[in-house]
Amino acid sequence: MFQSKFARALIIGVTGCLLGSAATAHEFIASTDHTDVTPGSTAILTMDSTHQFGIPEEAEATKHVRAQLITTSRKTDLEVTTNPDAPNLVASFTYPDQSAWLRTHRLPVVWSQTPDGWQEGDLDQHEDAITSSRYEKFSKHLIGSSQSDAFITTPLNDKLEIVPLADPRTTAIGTDAEFQILLDGQPLTTTVLATYAGFTDTPSSWAYYSETLSDTRGSAIAKVRISSPGLWVVRVATDVADQQEGVQVHNLRATLTFFVDGRE
Repeated sequence: MFQSKFARALIIGVTGCLLGSAATAHEFIASTDHTDVTPGSTAILTMDSTHQFGIPEEAEATKHVRAQLITTSRKTDLEVTTNPDAPNLVASFTYPDQSAWLRTHRLPVVWSQTPDGWQEGDLDQHEDAITSSRYEKFSKHLIGSSQSDAFITTPLNDKLEIVPLADPRTTAIGTDAEFQILLDGQPLTTTVLATYAGFTDTPSSWAYYSETLSDTRGSAIAKVRISSPGLWVVRVATDVADQQEGVQVHNLRATLTFFVDGRE
């Protein structure tokens, strides 16, 4: 038994050098249909788990997902259900008459790489696994009519978060939307990816790549050049230490989506 655990530990160490901890992970992306934005109407939040923006690949387990509608006055928990018509999750809500966040959280889940592929569960559940990683994902989607930037630029206090420095929906085509990246509420120097719906059919491909910078407003500032109208997604990821023995890493991912109409 000792030799078996020792041998597996050596394999895990070597594998960690060869494999990215999030090489096969899906992005978790929240969005709505921008064509129906009538205040008071019933609208649908969709939550995709995918490698290709706009095309859902699999539905997360509902027990692992939380969703909220957040306005200036209240937070409303939403019931998350499996979509019978597509491989994703959905939640209905009443469309607000002001700017609001649709905030979703895919709770931390451990996955292990086994000879049969990635399986949910840690090394104790999969004795033949060579590595295990914990994945936690945050996504937020900005909706509603524009208003004071104060609400939009206030962090929601997710563990990893993309915080707009102004309403990104009003960004003119050919100019930059700006964000700050926070980890546990502190600026995180990292790389930032972004794309828009319809950019490409190639999985895991992005229209824009950038690195955070510092300016008079602080550090971890990300600039994304808005090159097309439509639905945009900004994405960041980072690894932190995991406290559970045998779990290689805690991988955090965050996305932010918003619609740019491109009008002057």
